Amino acid sequence: MGLDWMYWYELGAGPILKVSFAVFLLGLAWRVAATLSLARRMDPAALKKFRAAWAMASILRWMLPANVTARENPAATCAGFALHLGFLAVALLFSGHVMLVDQAWDVSWWMLPDPVADWLTYACLAGGAFLIFRRLALPHVRALTRSADWLALALTLIPMFTGWLAYHQVGEYEMMIALHVLSANLLLVAAPFTKLSHAALFFVSRALTGSDFGKRNVGAW
Repeated sequence: MGLDWMYWYELGAGPILKVSFAVFLLGLAWRVAATLSLARRMDPAALKKFRAAWAMASILRWMLPANVTARENPAATCAGFALHLGFLAVALLFSGHVMLVDQAWDVSWWMLPDPVADWLTYACLAGGAFLIFRRLALPHVRALTRSADWLALALTLIPMFTGWLAYHQVGEYEMMIALHVLSANLLLVAAPFTKLSHAALFFVSRALTGSDFGKRNVGAW
């Protein structure tokens, strides 16, 4: 007898999802607090006379992007933005996800048209495929790649791919939608304890770096 995939879907979209969100939010809050505590211990001056304007300038230079790394690696930068923006847009604004949150917590917001979400999924998967190829093809990137990097990519791309398969009804729908929901829960639980924690720590590290550069009058990197 095969697995009851709809049972696992209902479990993953119900009680497990609530636990996963709690682990995600509390875990990221703990990582941010731990990072700030470490910064305070290692460099007591880092948080003194914090320069909010310089911190914001540094964050914006990386998000636009207008920084040294982006200019030196335009293809990788484009792929990274396609991956991140596609993932965030679909995760937060896809109609099925918004309705799931509405059912669980009675909270709703604007949704992307499904065709737009579909194209953003393609952009995310294409960006991820390029980054995988880059890590395999370029010797200096391959030498720096660790298992944690592959884990972060897998945790990000598997929910996107299984969601696309379920939406387009490729393969057995019940299995694909269950795998999609379960892999999304795994991503939420793992995020605070893997490289995916950069979802929150990026802002902390860039803010501290930008503030420090402002104090030294060296400009936002």
